[in-house]
Amino acid sequence: MEWTVLSKEADLQALEAASGDRGFLVFKHSTRCPVSTQAMRLLERYQAPLHCPPCFLVHVVEDRMLSLDMAARWNVHHESPQLLWWVQGTVTQHTSHFDVRGETISAWLD
Repeated sequence: MEWTVLSKEADLQALEAASGDRGFLVFKHSTRCPVSTQAMRLLERYQAPLHCPPCFLVHVVEDRMLSLDMAARWNVHHESPQLLWWVQGTVTQHTSHFDVRGETISAWLD
């Protein structure tokens, strides 16, 4: 799985505006957390299907304000690691910790 890093609120707003019906996935990753590191490894090995929405990465330590802004704007309690699927103006699916893995994305897409 390939990621595009989000680091500014303006990038997030542009992404929301351009996402359309397909939406996008966001992986909130802590570089200080071993559980998050394991989740990152699992997601990097995941072979995303062609119909998978684009995937974005937020480093929660380095870009803390963006991470907290997402939690407030999307009304989803902040956790790390955390995987969110944003579609048409709302988070339709989210999970955290040991459920952050490719199989979760596959189940959401089915």
